[in-house]
Amino acid sequence: MTDALNQVQTDIKAAATPPDPDESARIGGPLLLSDRSSIRAAAVQLADQARRELLIVSRDLDPDLYDQRPFLDAVRRLALATPRTPVRVLVTEPRIPVSGGHRLIELTRRLSSRISIRRIGDDFRDQTDSFLVADGRGYCLHRVADRHTARMERDAPREARRLRATFEQIWEQSDGDSELRRLYL
Repeated sequence: MTDALNQVQTDIKAAATPPDPDESARIGGPLLLSDRSSIRAAAVQLADQARRELLIVSRDLDPDLYDQRPFLDAVRRLALATPRTPVRVLVTEPRIPVSGGHRLIELTRRLSSRISIRRIGDDFRDQTDSFLVADGRGYCLHRVADRHTARMERDAPREARRLRATFEQIWEQSDGDSELRRLYL
C-alpha cells in the first residue's frame, strides 16, 4: 500500500512540474506544455532546430512567443542562411501585431525576400489552431480554445507533415495585407 501511495505522489509531483522541451527528444513522444514559459522555450527550440523551413500560424503573432529576442535571433539566422523564403507566417489579425510594433513584422519587412507573411483568408479565420512547424519534422501546436497549453515534438515527421499540409492549404487561400507589406524608405 505504501509503495502505491508513493507512486501516486511521484506521479502528482511529475504532473505539477513544468515540462522541459528537451524531454521530448529523449522520450520520443508528444510533450504536453502547460505554461507560457515552456511554450516559449519550445518555440525557440524549434526555430533553432530549423535548417530549411519554419512555418508559423497564429491569430495575432502572440508577442509572448514570437516577439522575444531568442526566437527572433533564430528566425533571423535561418532567414539569412537559407535561400528562397525559408520562413512563412500566417496571421489572422494582422492589425494587432502591426500596431503593437511587433519585431517579427519589422524583421519581415527588412528581410522580405526571406520571410513572407500573409493574412489568413476568410475561409480559415475561425478554424485555425496556432502552430509552428520546423523542417516538416518538429512542431508545436496550441489549440485556439486554450492558448496556455500546447503539444510539442521535436522529431515527429508524420504530425509535422500533416500540419505542413494544413499550412499549405491555408497559405494558398490567403493573401498579403497592405499593412504587412508596407516598406519604410
